[in-house]
Formats: sequence, structure tokens, C-alpha cells
Amino acid sequence: MFAKLLKTLIGIFAIPVAIGTGRAFYLLISGISVFSGTLHVLERGLLAYLLFHVLIMRPAYIYVLGHETMHVIATWLCGGKVISFNVTPSGGNVVTSKTNFFIELSPYFVPIYTVLLGPVYFALRAMDKQFPHMSLVFIFLIGVTLAFHFVMTSEVIRLRQPDIVKSGLLFSLVLIFVGNLVIVMAVFCPLFDLSFTGFIKKAALNSAEIYRLVYGNVLEFVNTNKIW
Repeated sequence: MFAKLLKTLIGIFAIPVAIGTGRAFYLLISGISVFSGTLHVLERGLLAYLLFHVLIMRPAYIYVLGHETMHVIATWLCGGKVISFNVTPSGGNVVTSKTNFFIELSPYFVPIYTVLLGPVYFALRAMDKQFPHMSLVFIFLIGVTLAFHFVMTSEVIRLRQPDIVKSGLLFSLVLIFVGNLVIVMAVFCPLFDLSFTGFIKKAALNSAEIYRLVYGNVLEFVNTNKIW
């Protein structure tokens, strides 16, 4: 109970970080030329998955497999062990030797299929002269996998998953929001020649500005409503 209350308080105090990160993300993305051929290919990938999801099928098993696999990877990164692993189209379950908020929430903010495409992209870039236009195929697949992650994750979150409930709703949503923006920007930076370091610095500056604004308003309210 105390741990959930603490996470809720952390979630409240982290809201300026979410706003600052969102603002930095928007400013960088809006700076990408609308005439960029790369951006158009990415958009086509996003649209292709949305049409597939709405008109053909929801690839639930593929999502569950990636979701539970991310739990496994997060467990290994935290030095834990996987005791059992089970995946079905209707859901999955992973039993681990340890747990924490990163293990519980990482599948919601790490688009695992997009991340797995990373090594393929760099390999294609190295061989681009031998396989012209193959990197564009990769960028299209990036769009497909990102749309897949966002659409399926949003559907799962609405079901109030035990992972999210256990970590606290507000804390989870803030972490998922910020985590998704950071991971997506890490993917976008090499695609559109953006600076990931610049994004992090801008997010930090925006967040600090919001904290100063909130602190100033609170201080002004206290000083103008003194009861002593």
C-alpha cells in the first residue's frame, strides 16, 4: 500500500517531466521537412498497419509474444531469472525470480519489434549500394511496427492490466508516456538526422522551466494567502 502511494506521488511530481518531454518531442518532430521522402515512407507504414488492424485482423498473438518477451529481456537486464513463459492468443504469463516497475512496465514503452529492426537497418545502410532502396523498406517496416505497438498497447492499457494496476495507474501512465517518446526519438534520430542528446537536453530544460513555474505559482499563492 505504501509503495503504491509513493509511486502515485512520484507520478504526480513527474507530470512536468512528461509535459516537458512531450514539448521537446513535438518541436523536434515538427522540424522535420514535410517534403522528406523518408517521412512519407514512414507515414505509409503507419497507415498500412492501421488499415490492416481495422479491416483485416488484430495480430493479438504477435503482440502478446512480443509483450511477454520484453518482460523476459527486462528481467535478464535486471539480473533476474525466468521461471516460466507462456503465450496464447488470449494472453500470456511470465513468472520471474524478481520484479520491479521496469520489468512490469517495459513492454508498454519499448516497441520490441521496432527495436529488433535496428540491426537490420544499419546492415542495410552498409549495403545500400548493393541493395538500393532496401533502407526505404526498413523505414516502411518501422512505421508498421510503431503503429502496431501504439495501437495494441493503447487497447491493452484500457483493460487495466495487472502490471499497470500493481505499479499505480498515474505512475505507470507517466512512465509509459515518457518512455515511449524517448524510445521513438531514439529510433527517429538516425532516420531523420536529429540529435538525441539535443532532445534529452531540451526535455530537461522544458521540465525545469515547468517546475520553476509551478514553484513560483505555489510560492505566490502561499504568500498571498497567509493565515498567520
